[in-house]
Amino acid sequence: MMHLMTLNVPCRSGDLLRQLCVAIVGTVALLVMGCATTAGPVRLEDRSFADRLGLQKCKVSMPLSSSEAVEIGRKWEIYPDPEKDLEWMKMLSMQQSGDQLRLISCSEGNPYFYALTRNGEVIYRYLLPVLD
Repeated sequence: MMHLMTLNVPCRSGDLLRQLCVAIVGTVALLVMGCATTAGPVRLEDRSFADRLGLQKCKVSMPLSSSEAVEIGRKWEIYPDPEKDLEWMKMLSMQQSGDQLRLISCSEGNPYFYALTRNGEVIYRYLLPVLD
């Protein structure tokens, strides 16, 4: 049976499950980062921007509204309803004027998450669940 789990739970090093997890996460990340939403493809910042955020080996989207992020998730069925997810709501409640929500895809570590940024720093990471 398929169910949603956070990225750090289902993968164990050295086994077939880990390889499957890497393949699924990589596929989802490529689809969402490169495919169209209702407003068009997710636009990415220059690589140097990711470096300034301390996200080396990551791709960072241009700022997104929370509704754009929800639309991306619904379109690609990454999560069923983020508006009922406590961690998602916690992140949005932390948001202040001038903060930015960005989609992140990394080649190492937690490969796929939303980041809430403030003054050039990541202040919160919302790890996206993956299908197991």
